Amino acid sequence: MERRHRRINSKKRRKLIAAYKLPGAPARQATAVLDSEDDCNAAVVNNGVISFAEGLSALNREYVRKSYLLASSYVSDVLKVQRGSEAWYEEFIKVMVSLGWLPLRSRFERVSRAGKGLTVQLAALNIIASMLTSTALSGPLLSALPKLAADALDALKRQPASFELFKRNCAVREGGDFGLASCAETDGELIMVLVTYSTHGVDKQVGLPFLEWDSSSFEAFSGQTCLVLNTSMVNEKTIQLMRESAGDKVEMAIAKYRI
Repeated sequence: MERRHRRINSKKRRKLIAAYKLPGAPARQATAVLDSEDDCNAAVVNNGVISFAEGLSALNREYVRKSYLLASSYVSDVLKVQRGSEAWYEEFIKVMVSLGWLPLRSRFERVSRAGKGLTVQLAALNIIASMLTSTALSGPLLSALPKLAADALDALKRQPASFELFKRNCAVREGGDFGLASCAETDGELIMVLVTYSTHGVDKQVGLPFLEWDSSSFEAFSGQTCLVLNTSMVNEKTIQLMRESAGDKVEMAIAKYRI
């Protein structure tokens, strides 16, 4: 089902960021220095794999990671909504909107079985490509963003620490649940194409690597959204607010790597 959302102003957004404190986050933290050498073009964030096109500033990459971290952790850890459900996806999008993102489109649906031999990885990548063709995006982004996601997944398997974090966080009871996102900047806006993919009713614990399981062998659902964020809204003050709200969760839930 499609959803419509409106942008929020900067003052309201700052208040909302401050309100989304995760368990264990202190009331205030010492100001951290922005890592200007932060040029990694992929990251595991909780159970999501996020890739970045060339040209994104360190500030913008950090905002992407922190907003995804804050939204996904808040819905799971504070609201206690079951992962992989439509309710979780709807609450996640609400928090992302509060953090300044505007969905061009957003929907949650059952994934059609596409035949034997289609892996979870390929199924998710196909959804990204299909979703992009139905948006207003055009030109190089249509081919670049799916390729970014594919490259990030391939590189992830060669990064032991990042892959271990992903494996721990994507496994749920009788299934698996993960997010896959590609980000780029165009005309002063950040674009994030995000697909969540979850499985239900698996008789045994999902094996690993989970991404290589036959996607037609179990019931699956997908949340699909294309989000935009005005880059003028991103500054060190808002980044610091997000660091304070996330607290120590940042070190435990994010693993950066290169594609």
